[in-house]
Amino acid sequence: MIRVIVVDDDPLACRILTRMLGPDYLVDAFGNGEEALAHFRRQGAEIILSDVKMPRLGGMELLARVKEINPEVPVFIITGHSSLAGAVTAVKNGAYDYIAKPFDPDDVLARINRALKERRLEGTLAFYRQEQEQEQERHAPLTRNRRMAEVLELGRRAARSDSSVLIQGETGVGKELVARMIHHCSPRREHPFVPINCGALAEGVLESELFGHEKGAFTGAVARRTGYFELANRGTLFLDEIGTTGNPFQVKLLRVLQERCVTRVGSGTPVAVDARIIAATNQNLDEEARRGVFRSDLYYRLSVVTLQIPPLRERPEDIPLLAGHFMRLYRHINPRINGMSEEGWRLLERYDYPGNVRELENIVERAMILETSDLLTPRSLLVEGGAATGAPEEEPLRMEEAERDHILRVLRSCNGRKLEAARILGINKTTLWRKMKRYGVEEGEEGG
Repeated sequence: MIRVIVVDDDPLACRILTRMLGPDYLVDAFGNGEEALAHFRRQGAEIILSDVKMPRLGGMELLARVKEINPEVPVFIITGHSSLAGAVTAVKNGAYDYIAKPFDPDDVLARINRALKERRLEGTLAFYRQEQEQEQERHAPLTRNRRMAEVLELGRRAARSDSSVLIQGETGVGKELVARMIHHCSPRREHPFVPINCGALAEGVLESELFGHEKGAFTGAVARRTGYFELANRGTLFLDEIGTTGNPFQVKLLRVLQERCVTRVGSGTPVAVDARIIAATNQNLDEEARRGVFRSDLYYRLSVVTLQIPPLRERPEDIPLLAGHFMRLYRHINPRINGMSEEGWRLLERYDYPGNVRELENIVERAMILETSDLLTPRSLLVEGGAATGAPEEEPLRMEEAERDHILRVLRSCNGRKLEAARILGINKTTLWRKMKRYGVEEGEEGG
């Protein structure tokens, strides 16, 4: 439960607030600021309600001490009408709000709920900012290919404006990475980058996730939910796999883009939003729009600037650059590996990468786990179905044995959790199950 500290030297005020909040909150009441501060140091709290004038540490000093310990905790100042000026001063000094005596239950609960909601929203935004910084540090668009360099330069130029950008390319070419680069180069970089995979959600769920919903809007909507459009306010909203959406959703999305406001599911009140839109697809959206499969008016709204990312097989000069980057990225898995053998490089350069950059990353990550020497070799550079195109034909059995051992090691490191193991291996759960069956890996064997 949410913990609330109530501080007032009037026992009646403490009892009233405790009774008022009791059904929904865990309330601890104290008659002076010293006891309340000691309790806060020991156990913390999500909300503090404090009177101003009290013996043994008054409300203003308690406010200052709490802010030193945790500046994120909302502190409400309890005040009578005669001391409203003091409450205003407290708010200027960092109090979240004030609560007036005599207490109005609806008003008190509404103010507390607003504070909690804003704190949750700030926490979510902080998460996205941290994720953005980590991703920016973890990945950078790397290329020696002229076409790819031109795409990135166009993306950087597009970043200066708020115009919508449509990124097209095969699965795994790095569309989200380019979208993050655009956001990072834009004036919105200090605000959140919020990605959502439109193809991973049913249309009704997607609408709720993007636009938000009110409590009771549908079965299971037990609380109001802030949508991704609002979370991305003043930042960038990345709509991946936009081509998978149906016409009803496209109509609603077009309206949001035109009116710059969203209406939560179950609400009739529009909320203004200011989010830059970057969309991505692995389909030819221009052709889909001509055929009437995708709304042409939405297509033109999304494709003010269009970036076409070439597949990895058309930029072979990037393979060693990216492979070296991923080897450095995953060196912590196997620190003794200090390079790749000549045979390994030739193998990577001959493969055509149907999964593009994402597949190359998975190949290198798996190899770092599997390799037993100090160089990555063809033996460890496995891909789904065996080895990369052009692998020596005389080694299939040894390769299969190595892959079986590798799968077992990963499964054991995940304590038999197949979904997590499949993610590390860069395959889906069904493919992992097939490989386990093919190699005779029994249930329970993977647990060690």
